[in-house]
Order: sequence, then C-alpha cells, then structure tokens
Amino acid sequence: MKIIVDYDTTPRDQRKICETLSKECQIPTEGISGLSSDDDHYKEDRRAQIAEILTLEDIVVTDDFELAQDLIENALAVVSPEGIVITQANINNLLYERYLKEKNPPKALSREAAARCHHDEIDRFTTILLDLIAPLDTTYYE
Repeated sequence: MKIIVDYDTTPRDQRKICETLSKECQIPTEGISGLSSDDDHYKEDRRAQIAEILTLEDIVVTDDFELAQDLIENALAVVSPEGIVITQANINNLLYERYLKEKNPPKALSREAAARCHHDEIDRFTTILLDLIAPLDTTYYE
C-alpha cells in the first residue's frame, strides 16, 4: 500500500497530513505533479505518471474528478482533499455539483465560516485516510 498524492490539486495542509500519516504508519507516499503547461498534455502526463505506479492496494488523493473517474477501478480508494471517497456510485453527482458551482459560484463565506469549513474538511480527510490505512479490526467485536 502507498498513498499517491496529486500535488497539483491537493492543498498544502492535506499534503502535510499525507506525509505525516505516511511516516507514522510507515506507508510510502508518492507525489505526482504535471510537467507541461499545455492543459491536455498536462492531464495526460499526470494520468500516465499515476497509472504507472498505481496498484489495487493504493490510495490516491486528488481533487481532479475526471482523473479520479479514470482511477477508481484501479485503486483501493480515491479520496478528495475535502474528505470524500470518490466511487463509481457518486462520481457523476460530484462532477455535476462541480459544474453547477462553476456556473453559479457560491457567495463568499465570512472568515470565521471559511475557517470552520476548512477545519471540518481537514478532520474529515484525516479520518477517511486513517480508516483506509488501518481499518477497524472487526474480529475483536465478534
């Protein structure tokens, strides 16, 4: 198992969480970043870099839903920096929600509300990663 982080779409705080958990749990982390400014080539380059090292035991962290859609079947899990596990069941809804946000951007949050939202995202992201790295041992409860 390893954590593959899309550095181009993952915020610094979530990247640091991945690095910290990687050290604490002794799981390798791979950071992937695009090399080209040409948008189509850039996305293909990132996709190819990830596909080259991806196994069914890996966790991918990305906020690029189109990339996530291509990786879902080949990874243990694909997680957004907001702490959402991206699956075949929810990817179309996530893409549609993103389309709606681009079409009608939400109003800006107050500084306090934005800080609370960010804190909630960090907590959700950390919890999801921990659950994926060390799933609950259910034999204890049987």
